[in-house]
Amino acid sequence: MSNRSPLLNVIFQSLNKVTRNLLRDFGEIENLQVSPNSLEEFVSKTEKKIIKSILYDLRKSRPEWGIKLNNDLDCVKGKYYWIVDSLNGRFNFLHGLPHFAVSIAVELNNEILSTVIFDPIRDEFYFAEKGKGSFQNDRRIRVSKRNKLKSCVFSIFDENTFNDKKSIINYFEKINLLSYQSSSVTRSFGSSAISFAWLASGKIDCLFVNGLNKYQIACGELLIKEAGGYLTNLKYINAYDAQSNLLIGANPILHKEILKKINHKD
Repeated sequence: MSNRSPLLNVIFQSLNKVTRNLLRDFGEIENLQVSPNSLEEFVSKTEKKIIKSILYDLRKSRPEWGIKLNNDLDCVKGKYYWIVDSLNGRFNFLHGLPHFAVSIAVELNNEILSTVIFDPIRDEFYFAEKGKGSFQNDRRIRVSKRNKLKSCVFSIFDENTFNDKKSIINYFEKINLLSYQSSSVTRSFGSSAISFAWLASGKIDCLFVNGLNKYQIACGELLIKEAGGYLTNLKYINAYDAQSNLLIGANPILHKEILKKINHKD
């Protein structure tokens, strides 16, 4: 059983508080017979309620800490920051698809020290602290042990915000070809946070994400690292420090093989 720190307990309590309203609002999505604009307004109100509740708890707990709610790269050295992703998988939520998450991470000097990803539908908390391992609820988790690409589960998440479309499309063509050649399957789930969590817990073997900003990446890299995996760009630079869009996640053996194949020039 994990030994949660006081800091993690603050995050857990904050996330638990928003669960009931979040699930209630999600249940209303299926019943709402309204226009797309009205649905969008409804989800925006849900998100605002989540943010308001979480920020109240975090500011009460650590009033001197900063808070990042978007891709704000300005950082005062030596200051702690909360990084909040209030509804990861928003498009899924909007369409009544039960696959979304809320995440909170702690940053100091551009390094993530703690992270929690909460999947309210399955009541699953994925969390990690630097040097203490990764957990799903109270169970220690590890990345997949597969040492060959054959029959792996690939997951792709693409925000469609890349700058060099031709280059990225070429990489995804290589990924699809790699999946085909290795008799693997490719799945797209629509929530980068849950994809990070599922990679860290071995549910998927290889993860390819594109177009995420830093606050979306914040919840994943430490969780995957503490579970024994890698999340980097194509030049092996850690995801949170990388400037490029395409990121690859896997266990060390698969990660090395994937990057070698994708970086290979035809």
